[in-house]
Amino acid sequence: MQPVAHPAFWWLWAVCLVVALIRFDSLHISALATLLIVAIARWLRLPDHRWRIFRFSLVIAGLAVAIRILTAILIGVPMPGRAVFTLPEVQLPELFVGIRIGGPVTVDRLGGASSEALLFAALILAFGLANAASTSTRLLRVIPSRLYGIGIAATLAATITPQLAQSVRRTRNAQLLRGQADGLRSWRRSGTPILEDSLARSIDLAAALEARGYGRSNQISRYRTEKWRSVDSVGLLAISYLALIAPSLTIPLALTRLVFGVAVCAPTVIKFLASEMSLWS
Repeated sequence: MQPVAHPAFWWLWAVCLVVALIRFDSLHISALATLLIVAIARWLRLPDHRWRIFRFSLVIAGLAVAIRILTAILIGVPMPGRAVFTLPEVQLPELFVGIRIGGPVTVDRLGGASSEALLFAALILAFGLANAASTSTRLLRVIPSRLYGIGIAATLAATITPQLAQSVRRTRNAQLLRGQADGLRSWRRSGTPILEDSLARSIDLAAALEARGYGRSNQISRYRTEKWRSVDSVGLLAISYLALIAPSLTIPLALTRLVFGVAVCAPTVIKFLASEMSLWS
């Protein structure tokens, strides 16, 4: 069962996790965070349409890692260290001094590229999980009315990726029903309708908000008001400690991994236990 949370809980969790990853700046921590985010997404048992949103972020993260590693192998600056393999080098004009195409690919060069790629992938997956576990319409209800313009812009930004994933699925199904090939040519042909459909649905949402007078009154009537509960605060304590205090401590790497794993998973476990206790009470 998916634990019920405040609409802003998973977004705050993702922000704290991103701050912690940037402050740690470690290849091992980024790899561990990527695995933990995927494990949490599976453990939450997201609905099918929500899981497709997170799976789309997995695809984007995988492409980002592949592009960064490939770029580091083909194009880069000379770095010392043991060469893993050597590619044919292309001579560039003097204007591009310090940059070369090909040449020896060292361990330090691959290590730095892998660290940056995994960090970027973890950032994508963190916000992908927040987008899949929380609903942008629920998040919009708790935004103050004076910030309605920012709320509309944030809702549009948050819904473009899910709508894009759904548009890809609808467009591919329509192409298969028409007997069109499902290959590279189909992706080139479906790019325009996918973007138009996802943007149109997001703009329709903004128009619906404006038509209902969102942000026009300082006193908004709410049905089932979203409340920030004590369990939400307790759930964020561990990840807040991880973002603010843990990176400044000097502890062994093994203990750092253990603390990081516990702090990342603790909010989910706490909220799940709270949901189970509320059912049995």
